[in-house]
Amino acid sequence: MVKLLTRLQPIALAALAIELAAGPAMAQDGAYDPLKRNAEAFTGILADALELDSASGPFGLAGDRIDSVYVAGHGLVLEVRSRLARDRNRLNLAMLNSSVIALRGGQADNPFAMLAPEARQQALGGPPSAALEDDAVEAGARADLLLRARDIDISGLVSSAIVQAGEYARLLREAEGVDSETLEQLRGDIEALRRENLAGADRLRELTEELRAGAAAVANNSGRFEEALGDLSLEMEQLRSRAESLAGDLRRRSESAQAERADRWREDVAEFERRLARALCDYGASLRELPADENLTIVLAGLGKESTATGRADLVHSFRKADILRCASGQIDPPTLAANSDRYSY
Repeated sequence: MVKLLTRLQPIALAALAIELAAGPAMAQDGAYDPLKRNAEAFTGILADALELDSASGPFGLAGDRIDSVYVAGHGLVLEVRSRLARDRNRLNLAMLNSSVIALRGGQADNPFAMLAPEARQQALGGPPSAALEDDAVEAGARADLLLRARDIDISGLVSSAIVQAGEYARLLREAEGVDSETLEQLRGDIEALRRENLAGADRLRELTEELRAGAAAVANNSGRFEEALGDLSLEMEQLRSRAESLAGDLRRRSESAQAERADRWREDVAEFERRLARALCDYGASLRELPADENLTIVLAGLGKESTATGRADLVHSFRKADILRCASGQIDPPTLAANSDRYSY
């Protein structure tokens, strides 16, 4: 009760003090009982009119519901929790995930990192002994090839792009931007890229092991190693381009789908408000026990402003009972009733 009341900006702490002071007295003299029963009946009618689903979801997730409390001197306060608030939470999470996914500029653990130029001599097996010293020309050629092998190892960058592509594909599906069949095709394409990347890394590792096996072998086959490294370098660059292109395309598509979903959500909220106004016109006259000079305040939980720290601001409508009765009698229509309400978000 305290939590609900303190979320009502205009009445806030003053309303809470009134309710806590007046509540016990009303309960003692019985004045509160008819209004309580009337409010409970109206809450059920309103839940049906708004098509709220009260059933709990999987894993004990709470279903839609309406909580009520009476604030003496102000009126009846209803807090409506609907699937729209849960949709908003999923939408915000998807947008947050999309904003923090970025292609990393660095590489993953590089098995050839120890082959930096300053480690050139160590790459050849350490300082040679006088008896086993390699020919200087052959040793230099082998070291150059090893360093080239290190330079073309971009498997970490390719792997990062592949991971991003997978995440954006998931976000695209959550935003209803693709169907299940298309998602499976995308997953197949991403898996094919992953297998190519692993195969390229394996080939590079095998070539590196051959290069480190001995200077004589390199000297006799330097042309073959040059050609193999050249081909592999080209393949890995093309693979990187394809992976990053796919990740970029899926990012743009997922962001577009999320924006469209956000637009649909805002329209769903607007329609929910229109249905609420119609329901009050249709059934509001049944709130017979609510004093004529008091209000019906409805808190639409989680449907308010987006520019908050939690992203879960509430949307509040406060209707005067007199306006509800005028709408029920046909003197004003639902849009006018909504326009006459005190509407705010915080």
